[in-house]
Formats: sequence, C-alpha cells, structure tokens
Amino acid sequence: MARRGVRVATGLCGLAVVALFVAADLTGSALRHGYSMISQPISELVETGAPNKPFIDALLLAYHGLLIPFALGLHVSVAGARGDREGPALLALAGALGVLLTLFFPCDPGCAPLVSLRGTLHIVIAVPMGLAILFAILAFARRLAAAPAWGARYARHARISFAVGMALAVLTVALAESAWVGLLERLLTASYLQWYAVIGLALLRGAAGRTA
Repeated sequence: MARRGVRVATGLCGLAVVALFVAADLTGSALRHGYSMISQPISELVETGAPNKPFIDALLLAYHGLLIPFALGLHVSVAGARGDREGPALLALAGALGVLLTLFFPCDPGCAPLVSLRGTLHIVIAVPMGLAILFAILAFARRLAAAPAWGARYARHARISFAVGMALAVLTVALAESAWVGLLERLLTASYLQWYAVIGLALLRGAAGRTA
C-alpha cells in the first residue's frame, strides 16, 4: 500500500512539473510585450530586470524543486533488476541546479554572454543541467528495460526521448545566435517534458502496479 502511495505521488509530481513549466513559459511570454517564443531564449523571461520576474521565478522554482521528489519517487517506483542510481541521481541533480539557477543566477539582459559573472554562471549551470536531464532519461531506460512490470516499450520510449533531446541540444547550441533559438529551446524542453508526462500518467494508471 505504501508503494502504491509513492507511485501515485510520483505520478502527480511528473504531471505537475510539466504543468508548472508550461504555465511559466506561456504566462511569461503573454505578459511580456514584444517577446517572441520563436526567436528569444526562455531564460529572457527571467533575466535581470525582466517584467513579472518574481511571479515567473516562483513557477520555475516550483518546477525545478519538484524534480527532486519526482526523481526520488522514480527511484522507488522504477526498481528495475539493475537497481542503478544514475537516473534518479542525475534527475535530482538537475532539479537542484535549476533551483540554484532560479534563485541566484539570472542571465543578463538579452542573455548576452560574458557580461557579468552571475549571468555567465547562468549559462555555465544551464548547459550541464539540461544534459543531466537527458542522461537521466537514458539511465532510466536501463531500469525500465529490466523491470518486467513496465515492459520494453517504456524503455524504447526513453531511448527515443534521449536521442531526440540530444539532437535538439546540439542544434540549439549550434544555432544559439539564430532567430530560431527560442523555438529550438522549447522543442528541447518538450523532449523531456513529454517523458515526465508519459511516466507520470503510467504511474497514475497503475501501469507499473507490479513493479518491485
């Protein structure tokens, strides 16, 4: 019964992190006059001096913070035979980095690089944070493949999510100065948000009800 409660709570966390990010992105974009979701980075919504920054920061802080219990819940709920800890550890690390990023390291106006130390650290932290999420998903693919209650399709979905995310990460870095950077960042983010949603829904439906 306790395990079932953990799975339900973890599933709700997975859906909540998706809802929080979407709310922050859509609300921040709508409230900022002239902002383009196609050409401007997501971080510009909470750059130094950005309008509505405290409100959007609060949503993003909750988003990043909930990744930590989500990771811990998945460690219990996706207890594959391999039992490795890389997936939960990387996902929790990404959440912790996101909290630090939101609280202390906004990017400089326009997210221009090398303007201030704090703005530079925003970029330095954001890149490994994104990679930690993608490699966490890849690590969870191993656990899912080893857990009979989940089946191969969830492992395959995790591997595809990782591959698509890595391809988008490369494109985003390569085209960071292009007029498409905002769209690419959002597609990259969507590549792991959809994984959170799929796993969260599976847990709530009881798809992993026999997971050890």
